[in-house]
Amino acid sequence: MADDDSTTDVTDEGSATDAGQQDDVTASLSDTGKKALSEERKARAAAERQARAATRQLDDLSKRIKEFEDRDKSDLDKLTERATTAEQAATAAQGRLLRYEVAAAKQLPPGFAGRLQGSTKEELEADADALLEALGAQQQRQTPNYDGGVRKPASAPTDMNALIRSKAGLG
Repeated sequence: MADDDSTTDVTDEGSATDAGQQDDVTASLSDTGKKALSEERKARAAAERQARAATRQLDDLSKRIKEFEDRDKSDLDKLTERATTAEQAATAAQGRLLRYEVAAAKQLPPGFAGRLQGSTKEELEADADALLEALGAQQQRQTPNYDGGVRKPASAPTDMNALIRSKAGLG
């Protein structure tokens, strides 16, 4: 048991930073003590090398984990941006569809469907009614006047002499 205490004391003294103190301690030890101290120092050096290697490996792994997290985060950001863009496009398409449906229901010309303003069907219908009033409901339903129907063309002359006379203005 006394040997255990002396080894512990030697190890504590061996951990001193001053080289002169280490030489004094080594000189006062027996051959077995010197051998134990040497083995302890070798083991400590090996443990420190392993600790440094483990620290480097931990740092490398931490960097790789960070890279994976950043890569995933950027992919997540990309997907979020794509989803937002898709939602905006869907909302815009639904709005255009609703405008054209209201324009068709109110019998507006297709060119005026894009001029309708509003976000709900009721607002679009109210705007379509106001637009119809501005254009004039009578003008929307008016048909062209053909003076009572289809006209018949004049009969063409069948004789060559009659054709020459008509072109000459003689009859």
